[in-house]
Amino acid sequence: MTDITNLNNAIVEVNKALDEILSKCLNTSKQEPKQKSEQKSEQKSEQKPEQKPEQKPEQKPEQKPEQKIDIRFDLPEVNSIPSKPTVSVFLYDIHEDLQLRSAESRRYDPKNNLLLPGWVNINYNYLITYWHPIQPSSDSSNPDSKPDNQAARVMTGILNALINNRQLSKIPGAYTRVIPPQENLNSLGNFWQALGNRPLLSLLYSITAPVRLLNNKDFVKPISQISASVDQKSSLDSAQINQALSDKLCADLGGTEDVRLALAKVSLTTQPDMDKNGGQENENVILEVSGMTSSTYLQKIKDNVAEWKNNQGAIIEINGTGIIISEENYDQLIEV
Repeated sequence: MTDITNLNNAIVEVNKALDEILSKCLNTSKQEPKQKSEQKSEQKSEQKPEQKPEQKPEQKPEQKPEQKIDIRFDLPEVNSIPSKPTVSVFLYDIHEDLQLRSAESRRYDPKNNLLLPGWVNINYNYLITYWHPIQPSSDSSNPDSKPDNQAARVMTGILNALINNRQLSKIPGAYTRVIPPQENLNSLGNFWQALGNRPLLSLLYSITAPVRLLNNKDFVKPISQISASVDQKSSLDSAQINQALSDKLCADLGGTEDVRLALAKVSLTTQPDMDKNGGQENENVILEVSGMTSSTYLQKIKDNVAEWKNNQGAIIEINGTGIIISEENYDQLIEV
């Protein structure tokens, strides 16, 4: 993913994107009443001579939508009333979205041999409220007490703008949603109590946006060559070869009962010598002798194994395959 928000200005960029959406919405909503007012004034001027006695002066509250609506990214003073209609956008919670982890691997920059920085998804939760510039009235005939009061109209416009802008054009990979009350606010009742027991029309809004992590300068050496090889597997397994060599060693030392006792704690293990195995007739192996034996047979065993290696030929044959000892090691063989 490219063009991800930088960690140093992530909150600022998200705030700006939200401010742009709300500004367009509120500018549109405050122009419509003005046009209606102009139409009414034109009709009024045209019909003025005929309807002058019946005309009533327009009520001031109906012109409230024409007032400029302020957008602020904090909460107004608790015990004060704003001088003009205000929409408060309060960022109350930021956290990493653990349920939305990206499975995409970090991209590689072949020019500089570096892994590009990764990213995480961050949730930004907002409380959006409308603050009216006039004290609530006890008179139900007041326009602010009607179903189409200014708070309802402004918040309806905001809601329409938010749900129709699920993605932020300037922040690729971001998405938005209107959410129910969160535990982060404890409860809306306690929240409004902290603001002087003055409940206001509000909505909760969440933005999830990717944030680029810091560049750790992870240098990765590029792959310059790819090779493959196929080794033919021997028809013999190591267990067969080990047992055959043990029997051969016992026979070379005389095959008596004393020899068998001396070899009871001696282990012969082999592994293929890949560097020298080129044909199918013989198999070169690396022999390791370990364990313990009597002092009488220790040197005899070493000499016999060395003779196998110096022979440079097949010392035994298994199923038509000769076994050649290419290397030997008896450092782990001790006397008792």
